[in-house]
Amino acid sequence: DYHTDENRALKKDPQQDYHLEYAMENSTHTILAFSRELHTCDPNDKSITESTVRVIWAYHHKDLGEAGQNYHGSTRGTKSLRLLNPEKAEVSPASLSYFDLINKDVPVPDKDTTYWCQMFKIPVQHEKHHVTKVEPLIQKGHENLVHHILLYQCSSNLNDSVLDYGHECYHPNMPDSFFTCETVIFAWAIGGEGFTYPPHVGLSIGTAADPQFVLMEVHYDNPTYTEGLIDNSGLRLFYTAVLRKYDAGVIEAGLWVSLFHNIPPGMPEFVSEGHCTLECLEEALGAERPSGIHVFAVLLHAHLAGRAIRMRHFRNGEEQKLLAYDDEFDFNFQEFQYLEEERTIMPGDNLVTECHYSTMDRIRMTWVRKSFS
Repeated sequence: DYHTDENRALKKDPQQDYHLEYAMENSTHTILAFSRELHTCDPNDKSITESTVRVIWAYHHKDLGEAGQNYHGSTRGTKSLRLLNPEKAEVSPASLSYFDLINKDVPVPDKDTTYWCQMFKIPVQHEKHHVTKVEPLIQKGHENLVHHILLYQCSSNLNDSVLDYGHECYHPNMPDSFFTCETVIFAWAIGGEGFTYPPHVGLSIGTAADPQFVLMEVHYDNPTYTEGLIDNSGLRLFYTAVLRKYDAGVIEAGLWVSLFHNIPPGMPEFVSEGHCTLECLEEALGAERPSGIHVFAVLLHAHLAGRAIRMRHFRNGEEQKLLAYDDEFDFNFQEFQYLEEERTIMPGDNLVTECHYSTMDRIRMTWVRKSFS
């Protein structure tokens, strides 16, 4: 149990809170398993919460000497993790069917932000199936270029002619068919792995009420204005004919795109709130879902100025336990949070998305562009 000072020098912690559980070594690996209380009440230890944790690792090829730690040189790195909310590591059966929604040779402009839209037709039709897992298919080398992907359900009155071309989204010349795609059915963001639905839930496809056409919106982040980029990224959807008990959906809550939402420069902290009001939820759920909807996972999303996000839940004017939060938000690690217990959202509830920003490194106003939280 060591900690560092302001000069990055390692110091042995007078309060030893890490306990070795076991250790093993072979010709290629050294494995150490240890445990620690989440909150040690030691000022030299960082509390472990449901927020993102930056794990810093380093090692030396020789064991610890009498003089103390050996300098690790270049064998070091960092990784963002949610230690209390890891990704669901469910192995999909090899026989599970899947289909891919992939962009073909999209020319990414030499500008910092581009939204590219492409229409696809769901190949599974005439019989109900459930999508049980979605994986990102990011072109190698483009891990930092593809920032997030949204999948929208489109009108069922379209025909196959809409499949012939992609186009920049939110553009004056955008095809009219794109305007029929308003309901988000899946979202993925940078740093995230594949998303696995709980065993009792699946995304319904194949029936007349399900999407026949979907619009895939890819946000390309190109802050260095690199020219000549061609991208072939998308999503892989695994599905099964073995139906699950419940159909999955997406509810979006947060700050909508508006010129009224801007962040002043030089601010150590600036908080914006997006309100999903009781009137909104009453209208959305009252007729079709009077008993409410059950939330099983949350994806918190922000851009470079984002530092923390909190999803607050109110009922009858009283605040409930936070639906989800991340007080150590990492722009490059945006992963779904699976809830330990499903949360019921009722007609008449309130949802408040609280976004904390820092603009200490900026000298100009930050204006909101297309995004979701």
